[in-house]
Amino acid sequence: RCHFLMTGYTPVVLADENTHNASSAAQRPSVSTIRKTTVLDVMRRLTQPKNIMVSANTRRGCYISILNIIQGDADAIDPTQVHKALQRIRERKLVDFIPWGPASIQVALARKSPFVESSHKVTGFMLANHTIVHELFSRLLGQYDQLRKRNAFLDNYR
Repeated sequence: RCHFLMTGYTPVVLADENTHNASSAAQRPSVSTIRKTTVLDVMRRLTQPKNIMVSANTRRGCYISILNIIQGDADAIDPTQVHKALQRIRERKLVDFIPWGPASIQVALARKSPFVESSHKVTGFMLANHTIVHELFSRLLGQYDQLRKRNAFLDNYR
């Protein structure tokens, strides 16, 4: 079987813009922050399309499986919070799963990295298998067919 995984990360924080443009740094805020970083908020945000690093709308289609890696301090992450978050996600039906299989959200807990500085107590990374990936491949094949019709970029391979 082929599985094509999508990734997601939250909270995404913009880098300090003072290094890019020092003259207009006073006009813009230097860092974008997210207020809440509880386990439930992180797990909920991981499935939102704006936090997924694939250009597809995940509101259409269904998830096949999800792996959430929740990273944070030992006092910020409690396994009971993870269990409550999973129950709330299932109760509110925030995530649509395939009807022919189990609704599986696997969760791994990890300590905060000593090498990456973060002002947030909890961060999350998601690996997900979703049915919308077929839309990405059909879009890719359509673009390839258009290039092939025009014989574009083929002179390098003759």
